Amino acid sequence: MVFRHSGQGPVDWLHVLCGLLFVLALAGGGCARKVAGPDSAATIQTPDQQTAFAPVTTQENAPVPAPPREADFAAIFDDQEHLFGDMSLNADFDNEYEDEAESNDVLESVEEVPSISDVVLAQYEDWQGVRYRAGGTDYRGVDCSGLVQAIFRDAFEVDLPRSSSDQAKLGESVAKGDIRPGDLLYFIDRGRKHVGVAIDDRQFLHASRRKGVIISKFDGYWSKRLIRVRRILDERDQDALMRKGG
Repeated sequence: MVFRHSGQGPVDWLHVLCGLLFVLALAGGGCARKVAGPDSAATIQTPDQQTAFAPVTTQENAPVPAPPREADFAAIFDDQEHLFGDMSLNADFDNEYEDEAESNDVLESVEEVPSISDVVLAQYEDWQGVRYRAGGTDYRGVDCSGLVQAIFRDAFEVDLPRSSSDQAKLGESVAKGDIRPGDLLYFIDRGRKHVGVAIDDRQFLHASRRKGVIISKFDGYWSKRLIRVRRILDERDQDALMRKGG
């Protein structure tokens, strides 16, 4: 048995051993805290600490940029050729559109050219209601040959003789079944010579003794009295008239 010095009792080694272990534990904890400091990678962080502090990018851990590549000039040229190709296609489309627009304008202008029938009808609008007067040549009064002379002068720029007999000597003879607009029509009306201008194969313009300047149809009365058809405007004159627009 071990006794204490200076007359004390026996030593309790169990308490001594526990005390030594406690001291060693304290010393080990302090060293651990010193080693696992804030600059150490082994520091254990709580979930709150991990959320509060985000990693900081420094020059050491920054991503390295990719090395520059040589410019792909072939691709650039290909894009330019494609662009110029598209531009040429657009230019061709624009030219085609302009040609089509001009073509449409020409067609519209042709459609707007009045026919000979339209010209004769326009003359009727000017002379409608003018009374019949023997030897007359103007809006104060006009006879049948005077009206025909005025229409050809104003509408067709053709100078005709004053009398119906002289007018009947011009142009060419045409069959009654081949009447065209602008033909001169000669009748025998109540024993007198009478002349008018064909609007088409169904009606004509003339100066009636009873009604003045009117439009009449080829009904039973006038068809029976038609004796001659003369064509003053030949095909060349009619084509020139159409080009001039009447």
